Amino acid sequence: MHRLITLLVQVSRALSYVLVFSLGIPILLDLVLGLQGAPLLGLVTSSLIFQAAAAAVGVSLGLHPALILLVMTSFALGMVLAIFQICDTSSEQSERVNRWIQGIGEKAKKITILDKYGVYSLIFISWIPGLGLYACPVIAWIFGWERKFSVLFILVGWFLASLAVLLTSLGFVSIFL
Repeated sequence: MHRLITLLVQVSRALSYVLVFSLGIPILLDLVLGLQGAPLLGLVTSSLIFQAAAAAVGVSLGLHPALILLVMTSFALGMVLAIFQICDTSSEQSERVNRWIQGIGEKAKKITILDKYGVYSLIFISWIPGLGLYACPVIAWIFGWERKFSVLFILVGWFLASLAVLLTSLGFVSIFL
């Protein structure tokens, strides 16, 4: 019974990250700015599917560029924290998963460059379309990189990827000359 309660608490924590950061902040911004719901929720839904490329959807919905970046970064924070929580829950609930992670962590510590600089790779991995935002927390968790730096570097990469898409969508940058 205790294990079930612990699992429910951990799952609730993961859901709360999504509800607060990925949905709550955009809804709050919508209410404060009086945007009538559809544009920001469309951006959030697009972010879920298209990840950083959703900045183009925000532009097509007529949203201000700063608002697009704020909503997308808030969305990413909620997802990253939720994925870390899900990984933690998996490890705590399964001895097999926990042993597997410990084994990988021990092997990773032997690769000095990965142990020392690997967390910085999250800035670049987060740019990978369809994979980056969702894979980065799992990669950081598996290698045991410090959580606060992992979250920071994932968000920096996500922000830069979103900014690149945004600038391209606004015509400030041309992909093809």
